[in-house]
Amino acid sequence: MKKILTASLFLLLSINLIAQRDSFSKNQDYNFYDSFNAYWKTVTFKIGGGIYIPQGDLKKYFGSSPLVELSLDFPVTETKSLELAVQFIIPEQRQAFEYVRLTDSVETKATFLFNPMIRFKKNFSKSESSKVLFGLALGASVVTTDARNTDFFDMSEDRSKYEIISALLISPSLDYVKAFKNNNEFTLSVGLNYSPYKIEGALQEDIGRIAITPRILYSF
Repeated sequence: MKKILTASLFLLLSINLIAQRDSFSKNQDYNFYDSFNAYWKTVTFKIGGGIYIPQGDLKKYFGSSPLVELSLDFPVTETKSLELAVQFIIPEQRQAFEYVRLTDSVETKATFLFNPMIRFKKNFSKSESSKVLFGLALGASVVTTDARNTDFFDMSEDRSKYEIISALLISPSLDYVKAFKNNNEFTLSVGLNYSPYKIEGALQEDIGRIAITPRILYSF
């Protein structure tokens, strides 16, 4: 009889421990899912447009051009965030530049600018309805050209194979953000894009490196 009671108590204790473990696991999974959803609600998607305004030597080759920017802003702390952004620019070409290849050089023009970047941002204001942010972005500036890539000889299959120019991109920016209901935000931003496009073996002439990028962005 004593053995039966001992076995029964052991069985009941085991069932209770298993139930508690299952409950804890479910609560842990629920808390993780709930925390993930809560954080994702703080992530903002931004879309907007502006003007790409070349400065110095760069404006000899490019005129002011339309710019479109898309970004995702991930909060890190209450005052800091990490933003993944990309800019699309259709350049107004004023003057062709010489692209140097292995066997020859060719006069070419840019057809498209693509600027992917990671932007570190810090909030310097204390107002709940508006923010002043300083940003510093690191990335690349990729320029597609109308010069055909000589590595591709079959013209029928490789008609879209053109030479590209890529350079380091450093871009500080200053943003004024006005917040509305439902996490909607309106942003006025001014950035400076620094990209040394002169690359030995591709561009031997210095076409410039600095452009100002005023932008208007809307986030939701």
